[in-house]
Amino acid sequence: MDSLTIRISRDRIIFATYDRLRNMLPDYVVCPNNPDISLNANVHQAIKSTEMAQQDYNFVDIFVDEPTLLVPLKEFEEEDGNDIYYFNFPSMKGRTKVYYDTLPYLNALLLFSADRDVANTLVDYFPAAKFHSHLTALMRLFVARYPFSSTQPRLYCYLCEGKLTLVVVEEGKLQFANTFNIHNPNDSLYYIAGMAQRFGLSSDGERVYVSGYGPEAAELAGAIGKINLNAFFMDDSEELSHHPIAKITEFPYDLKVHLLKAYEV
Repeated sequence: MDSLTIRISRDRIIFATYDRLRNMLPDYVVCPNNPDISLNANVHQAIKSTEMAQQDYNFVDIFVDEPTLLVPLKEFEEEDGNDIYYFNFPSMKGRTKVYYDTLPYLNALLLFSADRDVANTLVDYFPAAKFHSHLTALMRLFVARYPFSSTQPRLYCYLCEGKLTLVVVEEGKLQFANTFNIHNPNDSLYYIAGMAQRFGLSSDGERVYVSGYGPEAAELAGAIGKINLNAFFMDDSEELSHHPIAKITEFPYDLKVHLLKAYEV
């Protein structure tokens, strides 16, 4: 196996190796984070305690869940990346490194960051490391699933590990993307209602598409009727054609989409 995938979040670190052309399931290790030490210290511990992470790999893809910024490709100059990102997220300056993912065929890219110490540690361990936002695969999937015949805006909601990401696709193009910290279920409904009003969504129009990690996402889909909208819950197994990876409860939906390259279907 010459490729390693690492997903890093506030709660855990996931290591996975997967060859989708040869195997139905990946090999993987999930390392829960210790909240009493820094994320960088958790990364060190996870790598040292995980045999999979101590092998040599030609390709290492690292997914992080720091704030993202959607930027039109025609307006982006690489040397301006830091200035654009830190203008929008000033609190991240000085403690993060800025990266970007290109969104093929969408004429856009996604600026994001990674904790500076964590990034340096990972590059020391894995010189071939490439950093990605955990939202990139999802955004590509959401656009790919948008009906070609539709001209109506479609709102996608992704609830995972205390964060709600809202993505609006209209006429096959990304129109909006933002992530909010969620402290209780009503926070999610508040942000969804605001976005629905902004884009003119109602109970008579497009449904709100909800996906996520754990039971909270299904509960959110069930509660959206409270704000006079109709919801469709994107069940992992149904959305991923009942692939065995969809049943791995330790994996967030975004990681499953990435491993299966579901946005290419």
